[in-house]
Amino acid sequence: MITFEAKIKGRTVRMFAGFPLKNAAGAIFRTLAQISSKEEVDIFNEKFVMGFGWSYFYLSERQDESGEPFWVVLTNDYKKNPFTTKTEDVTLSLLVQNMQVEAVRVAGVQPEASTFRDTVMVLKEAINAPDVYMNRAEAAKDGDSGWYFGLLNDPNEENHDPSDYEKMPAFQFFKFRSEALRVLEMPVGTVAVFHHNTLTALVDGNDKPLKFTTEEERKVLADQQRAEFEAEVEKAKAAAQAQQAEKKDV
Repeated sequence: MITFEAKIKGRTVRMFAGFPLKNAAGAIFRTLAQISSKEEVDIFNEKFVMGFGWSYFYLSERQDESGEPFWVVLTNDYKKNPFTTKTEDVTLSLLVQNMQVEAVRVAGVQPEASTFRDTVMVLKEAINAPDVYMNRAEAAKDGDSGWYFGLLNDPNEENHDPSDYEKMPAFQFFKFRSEALRVLEMPVGTVAVFHHNTLTALVDGNDKPLKFTTEEERKVLADQQRAEFEAEVEKAKAAAQAQQAEKKDV
């Protein structure tokens, strides 16, 4: 587990993740610092909640092995029940944040908010189908994402019974089509096409193709970011060792 750390108003704040998601972690820290800069806001309490992108984040006080206090960032636990359970492992929240930020940036569109709890109308038959599409319409009410998930080239599209559909919170895509999480902040009118768990096409409300990164491009970028992060870690270790050596020589 990788530890990210920042000082906010003199307090040590830490985040734990399984991948070197430095940019996403930095965005969380910067937002916490901005909020805490307001005199009327105290973020250092167990009741603090910050909505950021797709997830919610919380702070909880801890002590390290030497008894020094620090505050840990918690988030919704998507492996259990995100409505009731929090976790110190922010990996999934940061990964989805990265995915969604990248998607809207590469497509060159303005994001439209969607959280893990917002519902998606899902055709049950499409859950395990290889070729599916998603289409975002205007949300009918609060808590509705506006997204529909259905079969591509569905021969019975006009004849489905209401019982063929299920409204489910968006985080359920972790279970059967995790790549769909990538497009959830794309604007109304967007259509995304998937073959299994691979995004194959993306268009806007005027049927204009939108850019998106391929799996191979994302892998190359991830490898590059990991290499850069590991180089920074090695540099920090070398600096710490040099500092310790200087103290011994004094």
